[in-house]
Amino acid sequence: MEMSRLLTGIYNLCKWITHFAYLNLLWIIFTLIGGVILGIIPSTVAMFAIARKTAMGEEDISVIKTFWSTFRTEFIRANGLGLKITLIGFFWYFDLYFFRQFEGAFYTIMNYLMILIGMVYFMTLLYIFPVFVHYDLKVYQYVTHALKIGFLRPTTLIFMLIGSLSTYYFFSYFTGLIPFFGISFFVYFNMWVAYKSFENFEVVRSKEKKFICAD
Repeated sequence: MEMSRLLTGIYNLCKWITHFAYLNLLWIIFTLIGGVILGIIPSTVAMFAIARKTAMGEEDISVIKTFWSTFRTEFIRANGLGLKITLIGFFWYFDLYFFRQFEGAFYTIMNYLMILIGMVYFMTLLYIFPVFVHYDLKVYQYVTHALKIGFLRPTTLIFMLIGSLSTYYFFSYFTGLIPFFGISFFVYFNMWVAYKSFENFEVVRSKEKKFICAD
């Protein structure tokens, strides 16, 4: 019995290792197919879509079919979202750099304000892709919805931050593993945590609607 459990555990571990490596390979291939610049965001969205299905408990997922279907159908919208968050990040960095060039109380305050905005921007990045594959919204609504969930679920956000930083430092020490697991491992962790946050968010919103209707 113990040996059977051990073999089952080893089999499942090998299965997940193969799955992560396969997804990472697909991400690299499709990113290159899109010419890197136009391929990186749709490929990331496609990986999040597969991670979402796994988080929801779906089994026997056709990885290549789901990846290609998501990459193809969401290509334009995903790049639209990518352009939006890139522009926001560019303007934030420009403003931060600008205010750091001067001295004085006003510029010091603006510098701290830019740092605060940067933290909010990073929080948005953690939630934006899970929100994109989970909800059917307009492109501009994904940013606001990611912000809303991030602020309403601070505990989940902290857990996501700790996990993201841990993943970053792990792969910074074992850089040779990045081409095999670097993207897929982070995406699965991020999507799993975000999905639990979505479930709690929907439960709270459902209770609020029932309360309003009862009144």
